[in-house]
Amino acid sequence: MTSLQPTILLVDDSPVNIELLKDALSRYNLLTANSGQDALALAFSRNTIDLILLDVIMPDMDGYSVCKLLKSNELTKDIPVIFITGQTDPSNVVKGFEVGGIDYIAKPFNMIELKARVNNHLAIKFGRDQNDRLMRKIEGINKKLTQNISYAKKIQEASLPKPSFMNRVLPEHFVMLKPRDVVSGDFYWVEQVDSKVVVVTADCTGHGVPGAIMSLFGVSYLNDIVGKKGETRPATILNKLREVVIESLQQDEHSEIKDGMDICIITIDASSSTIEYAGAFCPLFMLRNSNLTIYQSDHMPVSYGEIQKDFVNHEIHYEPNDCFYLFSDGFASQFGGSRDKKLMQKGFRKLIVENHLRPMEKQKQVFESFFDKWKGSNDQIDDVLLMGIRM
Repeated sequence: MTSLQPTILLVDDSPVNIELLKDALSRYNLLTANSGQDALALAFSRNTIDLILLDVIMPDMDGYSVCKLLKSNELTKDIPVIFITGQTDPSNVVKGFEVGGIDYIAKPFNMIELKARVNNHLAIKFGRDQNDRLMRKIEGINKKLTQNISYAKKIQEASLPKPSFMNRVLPEHFVMLKPRDVVSGDFYWVEQVDSKVVVVTADCTGHGVPGAIMSLFGVSYLNDIVGKKGETRPATILNKLREVVIESLQQDEHSEIKDGMDICIITIDASSSTIEYAGAFCPLFMLRNSNLTIYQSDHMPVSYGEIQKDFVNHEIHYEPNDCFYLFSDGFASQFGGSRDKKLMQKGFRKLIVENHLRPMEKQKQVFESFFDKWKGSNDQIDDVLLMGIRM
């Protein structure tokens, strides 16, 4: 019940019955009608009615017809109707329920039973109304959140390198990015510094909104370290990035927030046919003549960790048609297949090896199709990022 006094409409062509009902339900705000037409006029007015007690046998319009009209009107369809009648044989009871009634109260009235039934149905009605109000509130909040997240997606997408820029500074390549949610904790980043091109793929802690916020941090820090200050050595970039993440998020051994990033960074120098690589929990794959070489990453995050040594820089001399793959762990971690298990690194490596000779754009189509088929009806469990580059 609410603090507001409920309003009950009493409908009966007998003045005696109306008076009995008014006396029994005097604690409520009562409206009365002695015909079906009068009852409909009151119900369709702007009066708020919480419950209707409706006689069945009336001269101008019986209670079943009245109830049917009430239930067909958008304004009154949710008002609970209790029939009050002496006709309580099964066929009449069923007919009442069929037209939308919720209960029967037999005449002559048992006042204790009448009060109990009215109290119960009002409690149910107010509980339902409260649920409806909460659902509308939740729907409003959800709509606003959805709109905000959709706009956040636009901001995040705008922070990624433009395809036209990537096509200009990179050789043949593809990027597969499949966020688990609307926004992603995985991101990629590309910048040209003189004759070198720095390429980054990153997997931020978490996914959805928290991961997306970290990804924007990562883009901003990379813009400063590489874009403004001109650093191109991958290990140095990771060292500096770790410093700024720890400082910005005030991380130490006692801090609650230890979020960070797992990152793969390569720097391509076409003038010397070399690639420098450094990684934080993200290895680098190289395919040459169908042979897979894995350059292992350091087992340290770009955040506060138990190990705080410098990242290792690798230098790789590449040959024409060598393929390099940078990725997050989302693809290999996905559950699916006929046995509903993770693909794992073994399956992921096999997929790369089997398809590396295809054109890069065709590879992207194959990997996306494989992932969707592998996942099947399972939920995507993590953001997925995979980038391939053919030298």
